[in-house]
Amino acid sequence: MVPQVARPLPRLKSFHRLQIILQHLRMSKHTDSVHEVLLEKKGCAGIITMNRPKALNALNLPMIQQIYPQLKTWEADPETFLILIKGTGGKAFCAGGDIRAITDAGKAGGRLAQDFFREEYILNNAIGTCQKPYVALIDGITMGGVLGFHQKWKGASVPASPWSPRICLARNGEGSRL
Repeated sequence: MVPQVARPLPRLKSFHRLQIILQHLRMSKHTDSVHEVLLEKKGCAGIITMNRPKALNALNLPMIQQIYPQLKTWEADPETFLILIKGTGGKAFCAGGDIRAITDAGKAGGRLAQDFFREEYILNNAIGTCQKPYVALIDGITMGGVLGFHQKWKGASVPASPWSPRICLARNGEGSRL
């Protein structure tokens, strides 16, 4: 006789993932770090926290350059089963790109705009093709091109405020418009 190994029921696994997501939504309202992006692994979840609450977590080039390689690392890691992205401060998930920095660089003749959008679209593609469940915890203001950050699985809170006419709550782009 072969002894049977107890395996968690699929529903319990989903419930555990939901508990992790809810815990991180509660925690995202408070952070005192000076880093613009917090990257951490807790259990089986890779967690990306955009940490610019005074700028409504507006995305800048250094943030993108930190998120992309970590996303690819977690995607290849067999111990990572879920990737979460969230914003801090409780007011905004992300207000899109840091338009002020891009505009100022453009006026000075810099290449920041070209570099920013190239890197952002590469990151958006990586998110869209990620082989792991990728969940954006949308809580508060959400604007601009950062809407590509939640192409796969989304979780919107009641006070979430999408400022784009094309935002969808969907899995892989198949769903209903808000």
